[in-house]
Amino acid sequence: MSHHSKGVDAGDFHELAPLYAVDALEPAERAEFEQHLADCLPCQAELAGYAEVTAHLAAGSAQTPPPELRASVLDSIHGTRPLPASDPQAGSASGTGTATDAETGPAGVVVSLEERRRRRTRRLLTAAAAAVLLPGIAVGGWSLGVQSEQRQQAEVAARQQEQENRLLSAPDLATHQVEVNGQTATLVVSREQDEALFVADGLPDPGEGREYQLWLLEADTPIPDQHFSGGDVSVWLSGDLDKAGAVALTVEPAGGSTAPTFPIVAVAEI
Repeated sequence: MSHHSKGVDAGDFHELAPLYAVDALEPAERAEFEQHLADCLPCQAELAGYAEVTAHLAAGSAQTPPPELRASVLDSIHGTRPLPASDPQAGSASGTGTATDAETGPAGVVVSLEERRRRRTRRLLTAAAAAVLLPGIAVGGWSLGVQSEQRQQAEVAARQQEQENRLLSAPDLATHQVEVNGQTATLVVSREQDEALFVADGLPDPGEGREYQLWLLEADTPIPDQHFSGGDVSVWLSGDLDKAGAVALTVEPAGGSTAPTFPIVAVAEI
């Protein structure tokens, strides 16, 4: 059974659902609505629909509400003014209210049904403004976050391109091709710049739970370097090339190893 209080008419509870959804109810009305909501399946279904719309808004593309829409909503809010609360004849003068259609406001002032409806209209419009304008701001903030992330990614890509250009223009540039399980890969090296880049297109999958790993070979000592999966790869070696005489490639457990697992897949003398 639905619980109806004398503060809110039974028919008004269903008008409160959109206001409740955007947190636009006064504390007393919110408490009364929640009491009604516990037993009202239509209101529960309506609120679930609002939640679904909110989720779509958050997942959609950010769009700034057009200026004319914002102006129209705000004009509607400001243009809806309640009748003077001190006029006890407001309801009967309109021909729509009776003594039973009024409620007692602050300090015992009788508030007509017409005035209550005007107030409700104003608050509904306020809720509409929140539903129209605030999600645009929130989703717009989400869009700014995405744009910031995209900008950071572009900056990283630009730095990587600059590093590649610097390596490719080195006077001592050397390239070494190796075969990795039937696929050709290239090691690009500049000792002068102390940089080396391992690149390959369509490197075979090293297997489940496995990764490729590069090693700098200093005399008889393998120094572990970068590890990575298959596919299209472009990997900068992180070690010191000064003492390295070769670069080797092995297949290791995911996460890399401190000592190479034989056999060696490929090796390039540098």
